[in-house]
Amino acid sequence: MKIKTLLSLAVALFAVVSISCDDNLSSLGGNIQPDGDDIMAGGDTVYVKAKTVSFKDSIYARTTRGMLGEYVDPVFGKIKSDYLCEFFYPKDTVKPFLDNVLSIDSVFLNTGFITFYGDSVSPMGVSVYEITSPLVPFFFTSIDPAKYCDMTKVLGQSIFTIQNVPDTIDSGYKTLKTRLDLSLGDRIYNEWLTKKETFESPEAFKEFFKGVYITTTFGSGSLIQTEFTEMDVHYTYTGRNSDDTADSIRSTLLRLSVTPEVIQMNRIKNDFSNMEDTDYNNEKTYMKTPAGLYTELTIPLGEILDKIGKDKTLNAVNFVMKGFTEEEDKLDTQRPNTILLINKDSLENFFYKRKLHDNVTSFIMSWNSSTSSGVYNSYDFGNIAAAVNHYADYYKNEAVIPDLKYLMIPISISTTTSSSTGSTQVTNIYNLMSPTSAILRTDPDNMKMSIVYSKYNNNRE
Repeated sequence: MKIKTLLSLAVALFAVVSISCDDNLSSLGGNIQPDGDDIMAGGDTVYVKAKTVSFKDSIYARTTRGMLGEYVDPVFGKIKSDYLCEFFYPKDTVKPFLDNVLSIDSVFLNTGFITFYGDSVSPMGVSVYEITSPLVPFFFTSIDPAKYCDMTKVLGQSIFTIQNVPDTIDSGYKTLKTRLDLSLGDRIYNEWLTKKETFESPEAFKEFFKGVYITTTFGSGSLIQTEFTEMDVHYTYTGRNSDDTADSIRSTLLRLSVTPEVIQMNRIKNDFSNMEDTDYNNEKTYMKTPAGLYTELTIPLGEILDKIGKDKTLNAVNFVMKGFTEEEDKLDTQRPNTILLINKDSLENFFYKRKLHDNVTSFIMSWNSSTSSGVYNSYDFGNIAAAVNHYADYYKNEAVIPDLKYLMIPISISTTTSSSTGSTQVTNIYNLMSPTSAILRTDPDNMKMSIVYSKYNNNRE
């Protein structure tokens, strides 16, 4: 390849970098290579449209963590969350109760958490109901607990403030303990005495005891993110003392836990009534989790292809969504750190089938909170030319090229790091279940998408 051709490619690459760092794109149009080069490089801009869309309180959210409580945001309004869960009975357990049981003493539901949102001194009331109909794996946050529980029979209640919930020094967990009806412990013990096959498999145990629904009944100042949920059946029995010299009365417990092997379903209810007069599309859009709001983008694919023209290669498509910092300063919650940018047609079953981003139909990007690099308080899409090229080929035979609809959805991810290379890979993508929010600038000046293209000049000698 000729040196001047290499120079042209370098110029095009420099243009890509410059575009992503420069909001003034008026000088970009037209050719940008030196006269006489074998490669013609050019650039242009198009305008992206955006709107706010509601999740309607329904997202896929299979997790072993629950959100419990009620919290009022001054901008976005009220959010309430609770959950239903089964308990896992390990099949390798020798037996649930020791011999010579004297009495069932108490039953407690333990809810452990580290992270909370809201007021640590606001009182909250917790109620627990027994699940009476078997749970089905409907892992969407719009679930109706009344379909699975008898809401007239309370299994247990407690009142707490986050400040007064005791914590464990070693683990850092705070554990909320709710006393349950003692008859539940008696029922589990009697089942062991009369029908031991119930305890021979996790499935058989779930048929006997189907789980609980945990909710809050009053208070709107706190929301906790649970790390574990356990049920303890405390009992006393006759056993040998530590020296094995005599019988003594001793205490122990049967512990049942919520694990990945069983079902946990989170319910989310958002109340946006204080935003009813908000013009969602007036130069700003919103994102709010969990199960709240997301931003939908319209990318003019046909216009991009018209600007490029035929026989040209699209090298770069760059776009940055900027936060409305002045408006966001009014928010109580943090910005979403990680965003899934996904084609609207690819969203169905994306989370259900545990898919990963492919950098064509879906991308992952991070919130830029740094003031030293990039655009502060923004989400940089990077170069999404692969997506535009993919859909340009997909729709090449269409008489009218449709716009692309991409969604900005807050997510959480899990990763693994290679011990040999040190590289990090995403292993799982989840809908974000913790409270976050963002307000994005969508006025025309902030909705410019830059494109860079090139063409090899075959007429050169």
